[in-house]
Amino acid sequence: MLPAPAGDVLCRLSTYLEELEAGELKKFKLYLGTAEELGQVKIPWGRMEMAGPLDMAQLMVAHMGTEEAWLLALSTFERIHRKDLCERGRREDLVRVTPDNGPCSRENQSACLLDVSPSALRKDPQATYKDYVRRKFRLMEDRNARLGECVNLSHRYTRPLLVKEHANPILAQQKLLDTGWGYARSRGHQASPIQMETLFEPDEERPEPPGTVVLQGAAGMGKSMLAHKVMLDWADGRLFQGRFDYVFYVSCRELNRSHVQCSARDLMSSCWPEPGAPLQDIIRTPHRLLFIIDGFDELHPSFHDAQGPWCLCWEEKRPTELLLGSLIRKSLLPQLSLLITTRPSALEKLHGLLEHPRHVEILGFSEAERKEYFYRFFHDTGQASQAFSFVMDNEPLSTMCFVPMVSWVVCTCLKQQLESGELLRQTSRTTTAVYMFYLLSLMQPKPGTPTFKVPASQRGLVSLAADGLWSQKILFEEQDLGKHGLDGADVSTFLNENIFQKDIRCEKFYSFIHLSFQEFFAAMYCALHGRETVRRALAEYAFSERSFLALTVRFLFGLLNEDMRRYLEKNLGWTISPQVKEEVLAWIADKARSEGSTLQRGSLELLSCLYETQEEDFTQRALSHFQVVVVNNIATKMEHMVCSFCVRYCRSAVVLHLYGSAYSAGSDRDPPEPSGTPGLSEDLQEGNALPDVYGAHLSAAVRTNPNLIELALYRTPLGSRGVWLLCQGLRHANCKLQNLRLKRCQVPGSACQDLAAALMANRNLIRLDLSGNSLGLLGLELLCKGLRHPRCRLQMIRLRKCHLEPAAGREIASVLCNNSHLMELDLTGNPLEDLGLKLLCPGLRHPACRLHTLWLKICRLGQAACEELASSLSLSQTLMELDLGLNDLGDPGVLLLCEGLRHPDCKLQTLRLGICRLGSDACAGIARVLQVNSCLGELDLSFNDLGDRGLWLLGEGLRHPACRLRKLWLDSCGLTSKAAEDLSSILGTNQTLTELYVTNNALGDTGVRTLCRRLRHPSCKLRVLWLFGMDLNRMTHRRLAALRLLKPYLDIGC
Repeated sequence: MLPAPAGDVLCRLSTYLEELEAGELKKFKLYLGTAEELGQVKIPWGRMEMAGPLDMAQLMVAHMGTEEAWLLALSTFERIHRKDLCERGRREDLVRVTPDNGPCSRENQSACLLDVSPSALRKDPQATYKDYVRRKFRLMEDRNARLGECVNLSHRYTRPLLVKEHANPILAQQKLLDTGWGYARSRGHQASPIQMETLFEPDEERPEPPGTVVLQGAAGMGKSMLAHKVMLDWADGRLFQGRFDYVFYVSCRELNRSHVQCSARDLMSSCWPEPGAPLQDIIRTPHRLLFIIDGFDELHPSFHDAQGPWCLCWEEKRPTELLLGSLIRKSLLPQLSLLITTRPSALEKLHGLLEHPRHVEILGFSEAERKEYFYRFFHDTGQASQAFSFVMDNEPLSTMCFVPMVSWVVCTCLKQQLESGELLRQTSRTTTAVYMFYLLSLMQPKPGTPTFKVPASQRGLVSLAADGLWSQKILFEEQDLGKHGLDGADVSTFLNENIFQKDIRCEKFYSFIHLSFQEFFAAMYCALHGRETVRRALAEYAFSERSFLALTVRFLFGLLNEDMRRYLEKNLGWTISPQVKEEVLAWIADKARSEGSTLQRGSLELLSCLYETQEEDFTQRALSHFQVVVVNNIATKMEHMVCSFCVRYCRSAVVLHLYGSAYSAGSDRDPPEPSGTPGLSEDLQEGNALPDVYGAHLSAAVRTNPNLIELALYRTPLGSRGVWLLCQGLRHANCKLQNLRLKRCQVPGSACQDLAAALMANRNLIRLDLSGNSLGLLGLELLCKGLRHPRCRLQMIRLRKCHLEPAAGREIASVLCNNSHLMELDLTGNPLEDLGLKLLCPGLRHPACRLHTLWLKICRLGQAACEELASSLSLSQTLMELDLGLNDLGDPGVLLLCEGLRHPDCKLQTLRLGICRLGSDACAGIARVLQVNSCLGELDLSFNDLGDRGLWLLGEGLRHPACRLRKLWLDSCGLTSKAAEDLSSILGTNQTLTELYVTNNALGDTGVRTLCRRLRHPSCKLRVLWLFGMDLNRMTHRRLAALRLLKPYLDIGC
């Protein structure tokens, strides 16, 4: 290698290091750290670890000198399997010459780097051209880049989703209307995905490789960046190897500036790094050439309307529009392959020039690609994770990020906020704030340019957006623009800011690049035009998420924030009248009056709007009219945060219900594993929990609202921290809460310690529901400490599906022995088994036990449990209701239970034995109970195979004078028309039975008519008869209709 100045080597070395992917650069550093060539002058790992390509080059040159650094870099490239860099570097060393005027100066350094001898060029022209392409396309400038500031394209680039499809104009208009996750999913599923590597490959529909590929996509979708990446990947040997020997890039934007005639030879020569390109050799195999024509839609109309004669010779000089038209039409070099990028606006013009092209649409980023882009944009993975989580929590914003250009803008904005610490500010967490930040960032003048002045067309854009929204119009003609004082020049200027996109088919139409931009501008219009416009928007919206004004009204609320108002006034000179706020508050008050002070319909929408304001006083005033607030289908983390923020300021609410759906921290679209299943460990629950601010808001709500007596949360992942924060509010002296439900809220067992402390401190709390949480025995032990405390006033506790095993019976028994206030206990869905019930029953039999209701459904109970319960029934003076459904009791078990039910001291009034595998023998035992137990008023025997014989045996008890049964469930019990005769007999005798449920039995028309005859009798006291699930004919239905007329109070279900 010839001697070279340090600056020259440093420039070359940093350029080569820029070509390494992030993983390759890390591997390069690791190999460098173990290189024996360095000896005692090894670079400290602490210096290398965070060094970028330029810093790494400087470290190497500083520690070992220019020549040694360069040679060591080449050998290291080979060790990390980047032989292409190693071979290219050595080839440059062989052909590199020093200019006649001596060492490279700063002015001619770039020329020095590209200087190649003629003999070397002739020897390997493809390698020379690829080197030039790499240098030209390796680095890219961000729109807001400072002078000389570049980004490595390979490090930033993220592949968008490509599909083989030609969107027709009707579908294209629908696509603009589709926002949210459904758009990305449906488009990806309806079309056929395609990879860049297979663009020019045959498929099942096309047996021959396509000669022309049209890549269409809206503004900001990344068409030009993709074209640049194709050039770079081809030069790096990663794309189209063995398919194209040369790839040439033609920018239509540059062609617009050319007013001289040229030939295809001239066009190719302009792409070559030096004079004397071997074009004659290259053109001999035109089928091995690819031309990328980037930005067809940007060509002047003269290109689109060009008329022949077309070029036939590649050396013939013609106007550029005719030359380009000849290439596209394949009149010139028909074997040449073309990749043409365009917006949909020019597809109609382009289609007329092409013959059987392959149409590929660029759909932007999927969710996975959005995540990849964020992690590529931010070098710090912590910042990337924080920024991506922030965006994914905000559905409108995350939706907008499917456009790659918007992802760049959002990343740029968030990076500035992260570096300045602003991301933690609440206002930056609203959709409105990010949109505003985005627009203002586009308006900032670049360094060295005059101070930005608000164009007069801004008002026109705002009114155009509103006009389109009122008429639900998203495609605008030129006359529409003219109505609002806009012309083509105004729109083009704004298009450069990537706010607008030219229309689907015709140049005379325009549309906003994404519907959300139109909605944002329309909200500005409403805010600026006072009460009447706001009143109209709210009236048409009515807080329905299905309304076309939903996002517009949300933006409107966000613009009422004082910071937003000041931004508008300072940067655009626009003032929002304070009267707008008062109009909004008055409208919400009217809504409360019309719905009886209950906020349920459209509740999530209203809370989302209030969250956008981020103003405590405004939110409190708006919600002061509602006493009951019920929010359903809270699906995302962002929606949970919205609800908690607003709940804090519901100072008049008496009842608050927040029902989550399928929230998961990892993916808001995938339902999480239910918190009541063993598979979700406590660590996973904590990782999936909502942020602390959620629990803090709930704590403030129960502490500061003296009216709040009921709080219900369902599918709200609190985690231990959330429960701890909530309990701080529950323990406060001002908390008046009486009913707390935390169903499936990922409450871990360890959090029961905090709940126990709250039970000891809060004498108002009388009902607690912890169903669906993985408490386990440890959690129950902690909770029982609070339940046993003398200050605990809890009357009802539900512990359904809390993973309570047999040992839990002992803990519960200790509570029953010590807590005289507890009246209702629900243990449904816990595997207590017979042993657990045996441990629990001493508590039921204790004199201090005041339990009124006990649910033991699905507890894996059997015959032994029935014996224990029989003993308890004979001793308990308070137990009124017992549910043993879905336990395998069988006839022997129920016969044992009946011994306790027949005891004179048994006070049970309701017994549920649904799906307990009972037969006719059990009916005989129950009949004997009915003959002696005058307390039993409700009996459920549904879904047991009793049959007609079982009912006949049961009838002996139902007809007995001592029977006081009022309600009887016999659904799906295998009854036929014969059983109807027994039922008729029972109804003729029993004067207390008022409700009978016999759905899904085969009574048939004969059986139902038999019942009708009995029901017509005045002495029959039945008021409810359900016959659903029976195939009855018209005659039977007429009999039932006549019966309804005779007894209008009779509820007949069929």
